[in-house]
Amino acid sequence: MTGLWRRITRGPTGRWSVWKFNWLAIHKVIEALRRVAHHASGDLLDVGCGARPFERIFAGRIRRAVGVDLPGSRFTAGARVDAYARAEALPFRDASFDTVLAVSVLTYLPEPGRLAREAARVLKPGGVLLLEATQTAPLHDAPHDYFRFTRYGAERLLAEAGLECLEFVPIGGMWARVGLALIAGLNRINRGPARILTELPVRALYVLIQLVFEGMDRMLVTRGDHLGHLCVARRPAPRA
Repeated sequence: MTGLWRRITRGPTGRWSVWKFNWLAIHKVIEALRRVAHHASGDLLDVGCGARPFERIFAGRIRRAVGVDLPGSRFTAGARVDAYARAEALPFRDASFDTVLAVSVLTYLPEPGRLAREAARVLKPGGVLLLEATQTAPLHDAPHDYFRFTRYGAERLLAEAGLECLEFVPIGGMWARVGLALIAGLNRINRGPARILTELPVRALYVLIQLVFEGMDRMLVTRGDHLGHLCVARRPAPRA
């Protein structure tokens, strides 16, 4: 039973796993990736791949996926990692990939512009970067939680790396942010020896809070106040 419960609570977060921590944000990222999946092609580099939950979205569009993460990352959950490296120093030759994917990476980098430049370097001319840029989120993974980005800040970061911005897909709104703040508070309660008593009530509250605030986020749309953006940027082909 313990193994089954661990798979239920710690397995990959999908579109309908509303009992999972931060489903309210993660399923919105999945929706945004589905909207831009048509940009992906060829060889894909997944930077900060973790357990590689998003690569299946591009099935049938890409030839292969290469996952990169930090040695000892707690987010890989036993998934295969093809190379261990920092996002600011990718161990690949110039123009090696058709697509670069980076989700939940930018905010953890003390020099985020280096990721944009590395992505531009390893992309082939005409290749595309799919980058998630967080705009508002509770503090997490301190002390390595450094930056938040508006759509315009992300656009400038990408332009300075020589990338051409094609599309910005907003992720969530104000009500999703409120729901995530409540979820973060519950998560702090659901720890330590007392977890044997708090686990089921907290999971039930996750479901209630996330469904309520998901509905509010869809009905009461807030312009400009987003959890983040999925940025689509292209490395320009050389001019003839």
